[in-house]
Amino acid sequence: MAEKRILGVTKIEIGDIAADGDVSALFATVGQIYKGTASIEQEEGEDIVHESEEVDDPIEVVPTKGKTTVSWGVVDFTPENLVKVLGGTVSGIAPNTKWESPDSAATIEKSIKVTCRGGKTFTYPRASIKARISYALAKEGIAQVLITATIMQPTKTGVKGCTVSH
Repeated sequence: MAEKRILGVTKIEIGDIAADGDVSALFATVGQIYKGTASIEQEEGEDIVHESEEVDDPIEVVPTKGKTTVSWGVVDFTPENLVKVLGGTVSGIAPNTKWESPDSAATIEKSIKVTCRGGKTFTYPRASIKARISYALAKEGIAQVLITATIMQPTKTGVKGCTVSH
């Protein structure tokens, strides 16, 4: 019997959007997900309500979709991982490489794939990536890159904004 429920997360991957606007063909993680930071949130949409002066009830209600975000924190601070979600550059020669931040906010669009326990996946062909470094400078602190991907309309005709595969 097929699983009905979706539980937990095993990995979150990003990949370059295909040249034709389709979902990425090659995904990779940006590092280990810090426990308790991963989520998929779909905001409740709003209704555009049209009213008439003659009656109290609306004459038309037009629903809108709320935005969807995928958020997670990673604890792997390699220069290559930082470039993927924060922009900037990697300089130096391995093993002595370093990440250098961009001069201004980077525009980063990627495909996102979330793999859950049991193998089910959420795939988003196009997302805007925003990331930031968060580090409590304390004995129990651990540096994280907090990533938020806002799901966007795919640019390729006929491609849906989200697919859930079993």
